[in-house]
Amino acid sequence: MIYKTNESIIVIQAEAINPIQTGVVFWSHDRGTAKLRFKLQKDGVNQNLPEGTTVPIRLVFKSSTTQGGYGKHDYLATIEDRLNGIVSIVLEDNILGYQGRVDGSIYINFPNDQSLDTAGRFSFAIKRSPIDDSTPELEDYYFNGFSQTIDKVEQMIADAKTEIDDKVAASSTEIDGKLKDTNDKITKANQNVATINSNIDKANDRIDQTNQQIGDLGKLKRMYTNSIDFGDYDYSGNPNLLPKLTANDFRFTNTAVTGYTKTDNGTSMKVTKAADAPSVGLITGSVTRLKSNETYTLSVDAKALTDIVAGGLTFTLRWKDSADVTQTADAFQGQVITTTETTFSKTFTTGVVSDGTAPSLQLYFNGDLVGKNEVDLHYDIKLEKGSTATPYQPNLLDAPYYLSKKKLGFNLLKNQAFPIITTDYMCLNRTIGESYQAGEEYVITLKGKKLATQSFVPRIDNGSPSVSFSSLRPVEGLTDVWTTTIQITQDHINSGVTNGISIYQYPSDSAGTVQIDWLKIEKGDTRTPNISQFKYFGESLKDSSDPTDYSWDITPEYAEKTMNDAVNVHDHQEVEGLKNFKDGLQVGGKNVATEIEDTGWLDLTPASGYSWNVQAQVRRIGKDICFRGALNSTTVLGNVSTLPTKLNLEPSGEMQFDLPCKTSDVTQRARVYIRPNGTIGLIGVSGNSPIFLSGIRYFVE
Repeated sequence: MIYKTNESIIVIQAEAINPIQTGVVFWSHDRGTAKLRFKLQKDGVNQNLPEGTTVPIRLVFKSSTTQGGYGKHDYLATIEDRLNGIVSIVLEDNILGYQGRVDGSIYINFPNDQSLDTAGRFSFAIKRSPIDDSTPELEDYYFNGFSQTIDKVEQMIADAKTEIDDKVAASSTEIDGKLKDTNDKITKANQNVATINSNIDKANDRIDQTNQQIGDLGKLKRMYTNSIDFGDYDYSGNPNLLPKLTANDFRFTNTAVTGYTKTDNGTSMKVTKAADAPSVGLITGSVTRLKSNETYTLSVDAKALTDIVAGGLTFTLRWKDSADVTQTADAFQGQVITTTETTFSKTFTTGVVSDGTAPSLQLYFNGDLVGKNEVDLHYDIKLEKGSTATPYQPNLLDAPYYLSKKKLGFNLLKNQAFPIITTDYMCLNRTIGESYQAGEEYVITLKGKKLATQSFVPRIDNGSPSVSFSSLRPVEGLTDVWTTTIQITQDHINSGVTNGISIYQYPSDSAGTVQIDWLKIEKGDTRTPNISQFKYFGESLKDSSDPTDYSWDITPEYAEKTMNDAVNVHDHQEVEGLKNFKDGLQVGGKNVATEIEDTGWLDLTPASGYSWNVQAQVRRIGKDICFRGALNSTTVLGNVSTLPTKLNLEPSGEMQFDLPCKTSDVTQRARVYIRPNGTIGLIGVSGNSPIFLSGIRYFVE
């Protein structure tokens, strides 16, 4: 749509004294294109317009036909940008018949029944178009744009009623004229009337639906997340139930086997098999639990250094059902793995699957495979419901996303120490921050590990009285996360239940080691992530599950937390906000609320004469530098490795660290240094065991 609008946006300052001479001129031929845009401000700060806010605008002009000599037109402005207070109106055709100056004023009605007279006044002009003889002179001195939609609907009802009355009258005349005919004709006429009444009811239903749809217009749909780095993925397919896996998540099933190495290549894991190396497998347990009697599809991208015959390599999803029978979903079954990266998929249907044993992904090399080979297993592994493989997308339920259409629920269990590691039957006993309320539902969610034979069972109130509920069930798409919803009744309250919560591992006679990383209890029937706040919120006109359909902005809670060290609460201050996701979220030209810089784990290369017992790696998260891995036992002192200089990981001065060795003998220690030029060196060693590097940690500016 093309509009003739003011070239620069009209800034309306609340409590302004002098009216704004906009200099805008519209012509009588500008039908449907005469548009005025405004930015509402107070004290120089853009006025936020929350959902449910309306902005009436009144236009006043001279009129010789009215008492007082002025006519008026009322409009309901369209809100174009709620965050920055930008609104607009398009002039109706009837005011274009006026010639001369038009004065306007703007008001704000908030959803909490508060209203604001902005005192913002403005003026513009309307002139007669030489070519336009069709626009009559303005006669109506009052026009109410607020009820325009309602007037149209009422007119539709009136027209429909008139039409129906005419038909009923015609039917009545016909009945009167043929009253003496037959009772069959009378019955038929009655049936016609009943049909007309039915049509009236249908028309009313449609009007009600129209009114509901009109009411829904402008109500933006919302989503929340902790990361807006969604990437260039196709989100039209099925959600991914697997977390993002790396080489560090896989371990060799037989650590004594030689001839194999695994390397993290950033986007894939390279596994190298030496010639004639025996059979071995890699396994990861970081996989979500599956449901019984459900159809799933597993997909993975892989390629080899040289072609691997069918059966030489498998990529398998394994778990155990209630009968303790191993089941498989082998994506490579009957497939030749070639030197071209290929997507392999396998569809399978589960039987009765126990919640106790989590699945595991296994990459298995057949010992009959002759010669050296390398396999690249891409990290874009997907597990989805259904029999159709859809394009890869990350798991948006898991870190760093936590994508949700619900606001974050408040955790009633606050300031509790975790993790809990115990073998007790009652593995957790706590109180929540308020008493349970009759008629309320509560969602209990925990992250924890237990034996396959056990179930997490919640009880309210510690000891006696104690009321048990059904066991917690796995959350699909998350690893080791369990949840259930409980309903509190008046009988519970009458029995003495107050604010206690206990978690048991059931049954008691087979209790084993349990680890609970966190517990969240929230009111309602919807589970939300166990995080302190959502960082971003998105708005969209359509109710979509595709995050790229939403326009994303920072949540006020996170913005306040981020700017606490830059903005005080004592003085009047102006904080400019800038939506600029390409360059990061900014306030006053400075990046705020962006993700902390994280390099990920970077491999270190050993110097000549040294080797790694466990691949040495370094990582920078913000200003924090940390190491992991282990150096093979050595008595040679000197430079062991060098830091990647381009990532600014070097300390400002030389630093030394005392490190433990990979042994129960606490006297075996080693001392290493890191110099400003990035050199890592060994200056002392006691013992003959590998040296842990995880004790190296420092900060950089």
